[in-house]
Amino acid sequence: MTAFLCVLVALPARSGAAPEAAASAPHTAHAPDTARDLHVGTFNIYGNVGHRGDAGDWIRDEADAVRDLTLGDVDRWLFIGLQEVCKTQGERFARELGLRSAFVDTGTKCADGQPYGNTVLFHSAARILPPALLPNPDGRSGERGIICAVVRPAGRPDPAGPPVTACSTHLTVGGSKDGERQAQTEFIHDEWKPDGVHRLGAAGPVVLAGDLNAPPDAPELDVLYSGNGSEASGLRETGPSYTRPTYDDGRKIDYLFSWGRGASGRWHCTGTRRTVNSDHSFYYSVLSTGTG
Repeated sequence: MTAFLCVLVALPARSGAAPEAAASAPHTAHAPDTARDLHVGTFNIYGNVGHRGDAGDWIRDEADAVRDLTLGDVDRWLFIGLQEVCKTQGERFARELGLRSAFVDTGTKCADGQPYGNTVLFHSAARILPPALLPNPDGRSGERGIICAVVRPAGRPDPAGPPVTACSTHLTVGGSKDGERQAQTEFIHDEWKPDGVHRLGAAGPVVLAGDLNAPPDAPELDVLYSGNGSEASGLRETGPSYTRPTYDDGRKIDYLFSWGRGASGRWHCTGTRRTVNSDHSFYYSVLSTGTG
């Protein structure tokens, strides 16, 4: 059963681009338990620079490709984080997949005047946390943000185990911006208290989906790999090359990190799916948790 589910990444993507079958091989032989194993994904959709705010049928094609990864069973997805989103694009992704969405407006405008930021897609949520803007020490390069929701699996309004806080973020880009990215990761992991009292992960596991604009061995990611943190591709890589590159130039800059209280889940069936609709691949994995 493991082989069957993990081979799903080799199905033709309806967006017109083939998935990276070799890069998508599972890194563990763990057999999925459908009651506890849930898909999570992250996707920088190139929504403003690439699509100028358009929420057209390319989104339907991408949603169909996401659905293909689970043989049409959208209920297997716990959540999906989207970055570089013009607001109506995230809303259409949600409609196409039959999901709900939450959005953080970073204050930048898309080419067509829409708010720009990040979106998280989910079936249902116990609550949506107040979004935040990330540190921007020099006040340049535009604001970056994070949006999180305490999510529930489909059809299980009262799941066993601690609830999962699902987040989507996008860090500052640029070779000289490593200090700014470090301030942003430390803010997310150690400093931000969405309820004014507790940091992320204090009450249960966090899964962070995002374009972090840094390779795995970059110092600004140290805090995310520390403690009980884990990333969907397994051991921290030094590269290039990377086992699962997520950007068109062969770098890995997109991530799925888990940490926090009760974050004892295992990642498996991690993969990437390339697409003509973005300069990033759709990056996904299956997380085995106590949620179920």
